[in-house]
Amino acid sequence: MIYQLAALGAGLCFAVSPFFSIQAVKALGPTRFNKWRMLIVFFMLASMAIISGGWRVDLFDWWQVIIISSLIGIFLGDTLLFWGLKRMGPRRNSVVFALNAPITVFLGWMFLDEMLPLSVLIGTLIITSGVITAIAFGRKRKQQHSLEEIQGRLLIGVAITLASAFCQAISLILIRPAMESGVDPIAASALRVGIAAICLWLVAYLARLRKKEQPAPVPITRKIFLQIAASGFFAMGIGMSLLLFGLKGGDTGVISTLSSVSPIIALPILWFIMKQPPAPNAWLGAILVVSGTSMVFLL
Repeated sequence: MIYQLAALGAGLCFAVSPFFSIQAVKALGPTRFNKWRMLIVFFMLASMAIISGGWRVDLFDWWQVIIISSLIGIFLGDTLLFWGLKRMGPRRNSVVFALNAPITVFLGWMFLDEMLPLSVLIGTLIITSGVITAIAFGRKRKQQHSLEEIQGRLLIGVAITLASAFCQAISLILIRPAMESGVDPIAASALRVGIAAICLWLVAYLARLRKKEQPAPVPITRKIFLQIAASGFFAMGIGMSLLLFGLKGGDTGVISTLSSVSPIIALPILWFIMKQPPAPNAWLGAILVVSGTSMVFLL
């Protein structure tokens, strides 16, 4: 039960994070935003791991897996996720990214020999259906807000975020054996984030060398810095650590699915920001998610 609750806690953190991210992503661009985010989060997690004693020798027994998982899930996956966020806004981005749950279930069945009970499989499908219903059909036609703006072609944004969902699913499958072995989730998160941060800063440096003339970058104001820090704290600092903890004792597909309910949790936040209640389909999706979660927990 505690591993499933950790996954739901991760979903809550993932729901809050985009609302801190969206303005900073649009101001700085996805790549620049993400490199600063990873750097800040690394120092957060590394400090927490030192305090908790998580930097143990067993962590480095899995260094190859952690590196590959970091490159796929964070360096590539997170960068794609923020490109999608910039193009589609948090609501549409969330529904596409929620598809990482069924993708993870499929990959767990293929590569980890995870045999899920029928009730859990049905619950997983219901949760995913609820997330999609709430977000894809959860807006009234007359609702107009900056959070709903689309930049460029919507189909390209969908493809970018779907690629991010695949990266997240593959990353979870790769890191699962390490977490089962007893590796500290905070230290593992810190190492994964640190590797991604090095890669992001290296890519940014090489890109600057190739371009001789560049416009002056948007300054990182105190407000933008706090937005980056808050986004990283909730999503990577707490959310990803809870997700990795959930993988220590829960099935990969179930943990991924429970953590993907963030779009549902975000509905009250959207209501508060947009000053309008979500559409009826949004509430229908919420009911489906609660029903599916009950099946996962109780049956």
